[in-house]
Amino acid sequence: MKKINILQITSSMNIGGLETFIMNLLRNIDRDKFKFIFLTYTDGKYDYEDEINELGGKIVRITHPKNTNIFNHLKQIKKVIKEEKIDVIHSHTYFNSGIFLLAGKLCKVKTRIVHSHTTLGAKKIGIYKSFKWFIARTLISLFSTDRFACGREAAYALYRKKSATVIPNGIDFKKFSYNENYRKEIRNELKIEDDVKVIGHVGRLDYPKNHNYLIDIFEEYKKINPKSKLVLVGDGNLKEELIKKVENRKLEKDILFLGSRNDVYKIYNAFDLFLFPSIYEGLPVTLVETQVNGLSALVSSNVPSECKLTDNIYFYSLDNDSKEWAKKLNEFSTVRKNEIDKIINSDYNIQNGIKKIEKIYLK
Repeated sequence: MKKINILQITSSMNIGGLETFIMNLLRNIDRDKFKFIFLTYTDGKYDYEDEINELGGKIVRITHPKNTNIFNHLKQIKKVIKEEKIDVIHSHTYFNSGIFLLAGKLCKVKTRIVHSHTTLGAKKIGIYKSFKWFIARTLISLFSTDRFACGREAAYALYRKKSATVIPNGIDFKKFSYNENYRKEIRNELKIEDDVKVIGHVGRLDYPKNHNYLIDIFEEYKKINPKSKLVLVGDGNLKEELIKKVENRKLEKDILFLGSRNDVYKIYNAFDLFLFPSIYEGLPVTLVETQVNGLSALVSSNVPSECKLTDNIYFYSLDNDSKEWAKKLNEFSTVRKNEIDKIINSDYNIQNGIKKIEKIYLK
């Protein structure tokens, strides 16, 4: 049986929310039926590159759109589609998806999917960007055959009132359930004593995640509970800036930067509370993982309310200052609440979401 070749389009395959979603798809989909070819345009070896190759996937790089003109960009995309004999295009590049979908249409690819992973497009913007986004939305509307989104708000942000299939970012529930052995393993690795309260955060070190404010909150929390640490998992372009801020505040012994990790499912177990003051989000898979793990999470009210699957999520406005966030965080119990039964039959179970996607791929 000939495999169906799926072109997964994203800027890179380093560890992040949407990249993790695609990897979960690759790990769990029927790889006897489907082959994933990853079209990317960021230099360097990717965090997921070795695993992609091990699972039978393939990475193809083209020139970054900023370093070429639109005609050459389109030519490179068409070349990849033809050489790899692509049957389905699945673009995760948000407003940049239009050019990939156009290339697919020109190459007569019958299934052309665009996937929204964020609520960014719902925000107020200037006239120039509004015009650019209008053009982008027009291209997406003209050349997509299917529209996906991780949640209702992410769907509206990119497609406005056009119909879309909501496919939440699912996870492997067994993998992320609480495990006492993992807690001991990670705390031993990080040299964190049992009686230290650990505030955790998982996310790319970029503007939307609001790490600057997160550090401010922890600094205030540290005054309330001196025996506490903040653990940050993730990498990004703000890393050096954040490290300097931590050093200036003399918090380097209390704030740990772990960088990108492929054992995040273990690290959650070492946390006592989760802090997530994002400026904007789609429907973060991280918050699904925390709820499966049983962690209480204090989350920005800018995060879509759809992510609240259990009573473990608490929303709080960014209008409140860092002292108020710290006080609110201190109110929460560190006793884990197991509420997996509330979500195990939902689309957040990776197996259920994959069935939806496979149907679209197979048509």
